Parts: sequence; structure tokens; C-alpha cells
Amino acid sequence: MKRPGVRATLAAAMLTAAVAGCGQEAVGRLAAQPGTSPQAVSPPAPPASGAAPSPAAPRLTLDDARKAAESWLADHNRTVKDRHWWDDDATRDRLFAFGTRHEIVLERGSFEDGRGKPRKPITLTGERTYYVPRDQPPDGEWFILRATYKGQDRAHVLAFWREPGRPFKLAAKTPLHYGQKVPEPVRDAEGYVTAAPPLDGLQIARAYMNFWEYPSREGGAGGYRLAKDNYSRRSYPAVTKGLYAAYRSHSPPHGFRTADGGSFYLFSLLNKPEGIVNVLTVGVATRKGGKAVHEIAGDWFA
Repeated sequence: MKRPGVRATLAAAMLTAAVAGCGQEAVGRLAAQPGTSPQAVSPPAPPASGAAPSPAAPRLTLDDARKAAESWLADHNRTVKDRHWWDDDATRDRLFAFGTRHEIVLERGSFEDGRGKPRKPITLTGERTYYVPRDQPPDGEWFILRATYKGQDRAHVLAFWREPGRPFKLAAKTPLHYGQKVPEPVRDAEGYVTAAPPLDGLQIARAYMNFWEYPSREGGAGGYRLAKDNYSRRSYPAVTKGLYAAYRSHSPPHGFRTADGGSFYLFSLLNKPEGIVNVLTVGVATRKGGKAVHEIAGDWFA
């Protein structure tokens, strides 16, 4: 399909970080008395405030995330037994959000045209790994699950999201690319991950949108660029021969800090709601101090 000549205007999300002042804690100086050896010097006294404060209790616990995933899977599997479940907007909105909500529009259209098959229940097998941040954003809660679908030979990563007081919805999902693994996260003593900076996630998603729109002028705020061996970079020529992607927005990037000093994010690139033709969901990683974006997982849904 020939690409339109009108350049798309992409809306950039702005994030303002508030910096709070902090007081300087007094620390006693340690000075050896004349004639004493270093071994005779006593260790510094603990701060006057006592032991370091314990981390704040998480709003969403690991057990909460496990129960939420199980509840969503059970609800989904009950719902899709009815072949007409697509007809109810409330049902679709109860289960899906962002990229997966767009996928349902495509899936329903394909089924009604006689090209697609009814959605099947999801059964997970093997080990499941949960990535739950201790610190959640003020407008909701999220977590990521890595698990394998029954009958498939590679793991998926699934992002779940909910607004305050609402049940969780599936926000994004994609299989890992063959031979790839989710980077090891930074976890605290209780197993919670450290959330990655939201602004970096927005900049990376913008870099992806720029690449798919104008690969010769790729790049985005913050200097992020797709790595030379990035899967999207290698697949772009084949995809654009048959379809104009026309991504106009992206889902919120959910991500965590990784043990190698980088970050991992999961998000979807989206068309306008009135013209949904495909969804690209990716799991991407950066490495310490680098701006190259490596694609760990990806699924092009059309």
C-alpha cells in the first residue's frame, strides 16, 4: 500500500518531575586521638534518628497480583465461551484496555468476515514470574506477568492495569522473541521490583512511533534509538510493503529497572480509534548508560 504523503503529527506526552528538598542529617566526625592506632578507633555512632525507616507497604502486594491474574483469566475464559460476547461493549471494556482493546476490534472484524476463529480460553503452564512495583502511580496500579500459554513454545509477557477501585484489565501482551529472556529485575528484600522512570518509557515509545512513521528520521526525545539488530528495524521493510502502520499513539509504558543498570518496558503502538488496522506490542530493554533500544518481545496484530 502506498504511504500517504501527509506527515502525521504525533502528540508528545509531557511529564513534570517535582523535586522536593531534603534536610542534611548530622553525622559525627571520627578523629583518632594522638598516639592511637587505626585499630583503636571506634566505629561511627548510628544516626540520631535510629535505624533506617522500613520501606512503605506496597499498595499492591505480590499476592494481590497473583489473585488478580487468576481472577482475570477465570473471567476471560468464562466469557469467551459465548461466541457473541463481542457484541457487548461493557464486557470488552471490563476485560481489555489500550492495545488489547484495539486487538479485540480487529479480532471481532476478522471473525465476522469469516476469516477468523472464535477466541479460545487461555491456559497458562509452567513457571510464572510476577513483576510488581512497590511504588505505584497515583492514577492506578499495574504489574507484569511472564508465563507460557499451553501449546506454545515460548513465554509471553502480560501487563495488567487498573484504575482506582476498579478490577484489573489486560493492557498489553506479547510473546518473547525466540532466544530472548526478560532481563533480571532489581528486586528488594520482599521481592518487589523498582519501577522504571515513566519519562524514559514515554521517550522510548515516541522513538518507536517515529521509527515506524519515518525510519530515515528516527529518534525521539532523550536520544533513544532502536538498536541496529532491533527486530522492528529488521522487519520494517517486509511489513511496509503490504501495510501502512499509521501509529498515532501508544499505551502507557509499564516497566521496571533491571539488574544490569538498564530498564525493561512493555507497551503498544496504536492507530486512531476510528481507523484500527493493526497493533504492535513490544517488550524492550535498555542497558546501563545506553540509549539503544533492544526488542526482547514483539507481536504485530492485524
